[in-house]
Amino acid sequence: MKRIFIIDDNDAIVEALTFALEAYGYEVRSIRTWNGVRGVTGTAVPDVILLDLLLSGTDGKKVARELRSAARTRNIPIIMLSAHPGGRDAAKQAGVDGYLAKPFDIQELTDKIEAVS
Repeated sequence: MKRIFIIDDNDAIVEALTFALEAYGYEVRSIRTWNGVRGVTGTAVPDVILLDLLLSGTDGKKVARELRSAARTRNIPIIMLSAHPGGRDAAKQAGVDGYLAKPFDIQELTDKIEAVS
């Protein structure tokens, strides 16, 4: 079973993604704060990180760069999610492994997860 971390501060999106991904057999953990993101380097390392571009208190590009700079998380695939019109370009700048524009189909997301992991 693959472990997915969702980094998003929108409770409704986190709940919907968690419900859908668990139905597909993934183990899901959500992180809603910048301090929680820093905890990713703890013991439970995910197979894939789903990262929102726009987070309260910081942005997804900064989070992606920090995850890439830490030895424990630098090789974890990151898929950036965003409804922002410039999201695809921001994802490229952040150096993530994949990008999905919101809204997206859950099958599209699971295909992307399988492709990067």
